[in-house]
Amino acid sequence: MSTNLIKIDKSAYGFLDFGAARVEKVSEDRQGDFGRYLEEGRHAGMGYLARNVDKRFDPAQLVPGAQSVLCFLAPYGQASGGVAGFAQGVDYHKVVKDRLFAVMSDLKAQFPAFEGRPFVDSAPVLERYWAVKAGLGFIGQNNFFISPEFGLRTIIGVILCNIPYERFVPHAPLTVTECGSCGACLRACPSGALRAPFELDARRCISYLTIESHEPLPEDLASLETRHGWRFGCEECMRACPWDKPLAPLPEFETHRQELKTMNDADWASLTAEDFETRFADSGLRRAGLDHLSKS
Repeated sequence: MSTNLIKIDKSAYGFLDFGAARVEKVSEDRQGDFGRYLEEGRHAGMGYLARNVDKRFDPAQLVPGAQSVLCFLAPYGQASGGVAGFAQGVDYHKVVKDRLFAVMSDLKAQFPAFEGRPFVDSAPVLERYWAVKAGLGFIGQNNFFISPEFGLRTIIGVILCNIPYERFVPHAPLTVTECGSCGACLRACPSGALRAPFELDARRCISYLTIESHEPLPEDLASLETRHGWRFGCEECMRACPWDKPLAPLPEFETHRQELKTMNDADWASLTAEDFETRFADSGLRRAGLDHLSKS
């Protein structure tokens, strides 16, 4: 291996894993899958997924001159208080992006001509697709990105940059490249959102309904009891997956854990809008809003 290859010390930034892929158009197969997902309306009210599709399929349109897609995995922990594990602390968009900026700053110091842009689940980027292309893992039947070494509980951070991907140390070959055929995730889904392997219908997904959607919950999922106690998100298919592994989360991802663990229905119902905004000012819970969260 050439001594000129760039090795990023992922652990120095709190990441579990790192890999690079060549910037190119997304495969026709993946484009077709995504097109059918939109045509069938399985993206529900997430209209932003149908916008900028040309950029989603061609990252060079997002960052002109980009040659590499750098992918990083950030760990989060278990759910608590009916709130998904990734939402137990500071909003993951900010936490991961701050760390990506640190990576970019260091690359800029080494390579003055470096130019790049970070992305964390808030732009037309197919993060899971690129993480697979970078050699970090595979997509499970539950549609989660799965790392054979680290499991499912990771946030994918992406940097599009102008350094050729051949300059980066390649990821070690994976020992496993698919999740198998146990079907545990499909059987565990309490609402039928996982209608078939690799086919998620957000219109029935408890995670979508409690986070993204601001419409009234369907009658059959309106109470905490019928949605299996989930107030923000859902991890039923994750918990059933044989690849699910406990991880030591980034410290910022845990700052509200104890508070959320002790809050009951009455606590949520008694929260004023001002209290909610103050106590959870840095949290992704604000995406759902107090009205949605306090309904039981």
